[in-house]
Amino acid sequence: MSTSTRYDTIAARLTTALPELRPRLRDPLACVLTGMSQSVASHQQRVADAMPLDTAQASKIQRFRRLLENAKLTAEDIYQPIVQAALTGLRRQRVHLLLDRVVLTGDQNVLVASLGFRRRSLPLVWRILDHGGSSALADQHAVLTAAVALLPAEVRVLVHADSEFRSQALFTWIRSHGWDAILGIRGNVTVTTDPAQAAQALHTWLPDRETVVYLNQVWLTEDQHGPVNVLAWWDKDDRGVLTCYAVMTNLPATWRTYRIGSRRMWSETMFRDWQSGGFALGKTAITDHERFHRLIILVCLIYLWFVSLGRWLVKRGYRHLLDTGPSDAWHRSLFTLAVAWQNRCRTFDRPLAVFWFVYL
Repeated sequence: MSTSTRYDTIAARLTTALPELRPRLRDPLACVLTGMSQSVASHQQRVADAMPLDTAQASKIQRFRRLLENAKLTAEDIYQPIVQAALTGLRRQRVHLLLDRVVLTGDQNVLVASLGFRRRSLPLVWRILDHGGSSALADQHAVLTAAVALLPAEVRVLVHADSEFRSQALFTWIRSHGWDAILGIRGNVTVTTDPAQAAQALHTWLPDRETVVYLNQVWLTEDQHGPVNVLAWWDKDDRGVLTCYAVMTNLPATWRTYRIGSRRMWSETMFRDWQSGGFALGKTAITDHERFHRLIILVCLIYLWFVSLGRWLVKRGYRHLLDTGPSDAWHRSLFTLAVAWQNRCRTFDRPLAVFWFVYL
């Protein structure tokens, strides 16, 4: 197999991170990761264009396809040990687990548990659902349990999710594990400060658009759930319609909790990087769930690498070489910083560092 400096570096890093990984899987994996990282794409044609093989294009595409059909390429054996090692620096920190669902194609409805980090999130565990629409409680339990198992010891877990995951059963299950929760609820839910008294719709507590209401120790009368703490506010939805948004939490209903809750949106920026902002996962035309799951493994390995690299660039003081604007309003995310750094390295014919480690 013809090699390149990047291929050699990736193969060496995989050998270090996964000592049990056999060359028969490591070599094609390193080859595809080389092509995918250089193209920042998931479409087989573009990835094959950048794979370091001195062979016909059709042969390169076939190697990519065979990797996606390899049953030994699993998240448990390949991705999870790498991401677990990458997160060791978070020990004893509060970590923000984001539970969300993304429809990448008409056939790929994916439930994802990710780690909120620097206005992005790092994918930990995902499950491709065998149906359209919302996930079941069992699926949510499974991905959250597996995600927490990847975190370092003694972390304090806070689970975020939007109103799709407003299940009181999920809230109770999260709390039973000693984790904190901020889960979205519908803005039209009725709330009371005393279950013996009449309830009123949550939006009636908000007299104007600028108001944020903080309700401690209240009951949601949908199923007499409580006491919980509730925060509610007005904002425009995707269609520009003014809408009442709200969350329930065990944390105190305060401005600080309101600010912390905004991290729930960081999974949306990751999904954008997966799609229009980077890898275009929704345009691969892969319908088979197992093959698509393996493709996500490859994307996540590149994504974790590039976010790690972007954070390293910030820590080293290199951001000003790639970004503009004041220090509190940078234009590039950690992921796009790494993409820009890759272009800069290519311009000066320099190698790109390869590592998986999340710096605080």
